[in-house]
Parts: sequence; structure tokens; C-alpha cells
Amino acid sequence: MPKISSVFVGVALSLGLLAPTMAQGKPDGENAQVRVQEYPGSVLGIPMWVAIEKGFCKGYNLRCSTVPLASGPLGLQTLAAGSVEATFASNEVNLMAASRGNEILLVVGHTPNNYYTLNVRSDYPLPSRAKGYPEVMKDLKGSKMGVTARGSGIEIITRALLQSAGMSGDDVTYVAVGSPATSYPAMLAKQIDGTVSFEPFNTLCLAQKTCVELVAPGKGEGPADLLAMNGGFASFAMRKNFVQSNPKVVDAFIAAVRDAIAWAKDPGNFDELVGITRKRVSLGDIPDGDKVLIQLVKGQTESLGSVIKRDSIDATSNFLMKNKLSEKPVPSATIVYERAPRP
Repeated sequence: MPKISSVFVGVALSLGLLAPTMAQGKPDGENAQVRVQEYPGSVLGIPMWVAIEKGFCKGYNLRCSTVPLASGPLGLQTLAAGSVEATFASNEVNLMAASRGNEILLVVGHTPNNYYTLNVRSDYPLPSRAKGYPEVMKDLKGSKMGVTARGSGIEIITRALLQSAGMSGDDVTYVAVGSPATSYPAMLAKQIDGTVSFEPFNTLCLAQKTCVELVAPGKGEGPADLLAMNGGFASFAMRKNFVQSNPKVVDAFIAAVRDAIAWAKDPGNFDELVGITRKRVSLGDIPDGDKVLIQLVKGQTESLGSVIKRDSIDATSNFLMKNKLSEKPVPSATIVYERAPRP
């Protein structure tokens, strides 16, 4: 395992940023297998790619691997079946599942702030575009909007954006088109008019001028209750009974993810990080594809973070209840693992 500088350790300890396990000694994962969800064709996989390739999992005595699962709901179904040990999704999906009886715990952060953008095909008529959000949402009435899967985080966010503009969440038709590897070609083929999506969708759109960005919650655009979710937006989740039965494995996983994110965010490792990503993400034959990939990696790396802000989880629960997307409140105290990293 790479050495952590004494300066970093000293500063981190003084700020209370290190996980409790580090203060108590290096966690031991007991050579456990940890299979983790991966979204095909997306740079969201960077933390686990680094954790595996740079030996952070191995350093904490874990056998980590990734399993391609194209949506949050599919990942949670696979988690419940015991076919993976950890999933990754935006937390409105995790909390909605928990409200319906899927017993999970959020164990470590991935992306603290909202990473979705609403993009629409460049040839789609937008007479209200100059008025911006929320007025421009009304131009989408009757459109076909892509989602990774029905009930996914993308559908939840799309409905919330429509409702915040005084519309119904059913004013558009939802079409399941999978992750960006398949949703972007679906948009080019005009199977959908637009989508709320994650990288590399937005960067490909802007690079190829195939669509326009309408709303970017990560840039502070959107309804206040959606923006309040920043700080604990997306996390890794595990089954509650697995966490309770395997605390050493869980603490080792947290440590491996935390160290992998710290390594990825170190500017001195950027070129190597791009190389790791190139092995797993292909942008096909788009012009200046390598420059676009570098831009993708830079943006994704800047957004990473292992902490989970509890207030943001409570805000997510409030968001779901307000938009009638959850059957009951899910307080942070019931769904966040007690030793999950804090801000």
C-alpha cells in the first residue's frame, strides 16, 4: 500500500477526517470477496478501478471485483439477491428502496454532490430556452425522456424537475435506455429526445454539439429541495445483515475506497489515472477522443469524496416524501452506517 505522507496524516487527524479504523489500526478484510456494481461505459467506476489496480483492496486484505449493472434499481436487486456485496447509486434511489423494505446501509461516499445534467437533442424545439429553468421545462411536455431503468434515480430527478416547474411527472414518456454507453446512441438515433444523465453523456454532447444542457443541479441549478441533497448525494451501499455480520470487512472496504479516492484526487497521479480509465472506457471514434476522455477523468475526479453528510441524507428523505416518491421517511440514523466517513 502506498505511504500516506505524515503531513497529510497530521492535518487529517487535526481536522477529524480520518475514519475511526485508521486511528485504531489498519483494518483487515479477512480475505473476503467484495463484488461491487459498475456502470458500463461510465467513469463513475474510477474509485473501484483504482482500489483494485493500485492495490488498496489487496492492502486491506480484500478481494475486490466489479460487476456491470446498468442502473441503481438493478444493482439493488442484485444486492438483495446476494450476487454482489456492494452497490453504488444516488441516494434517492437507495432511500426509496429502503422505504420499501430493502434493508441496506450506506457505508462510504462516492460523489457528495449531484452529478446529473438534463440534456436535450440539439434539434429539439425549445422556444423557452432563453428563459432558463424552470420555464424551459414546459417545452419538454410530450417528449420522450431516457432513463437507465424505470424507477431509477434518473427518472426520480426528471420527475422532480418537471414538478418543480408546475408540471406533472407524467407529462413526458419515459424510455428505458440504460447507462450512457447505450443512452447516448439512443439519443443520436432519435429514440429519445433527451435525458437526465451522468458522464460521459454530457461531455460527449458538448464535444459533438449533439445536444444542449438545460439544467445542471451540480452547478446549483434546480429546485431548492433537490440542491439540499448535496453533501451526501451518492454512496456505496451494502446489505444491513452483511454489515452487521462482517464489520471488519466493511471497515476494510471503507478504508480501501477512501484511500483510492485520495489517490485519484492527487494531481501527481493524474496521468496514471487516465491510463487506468483508458483500459475500461472507450469513446469510439469521436474527434479528439483522448482529449475528451482526459476532460471526463478530470471532472469526475474533482467530484469524488468518501464522506456522507447526514443532513443531506435527511434532506433526500424529505425530497422523496415531498414529491410522493417514498412510502415513508428514511432518517439518516437508520440508513447510514455508524462508522461511515463524516465531513
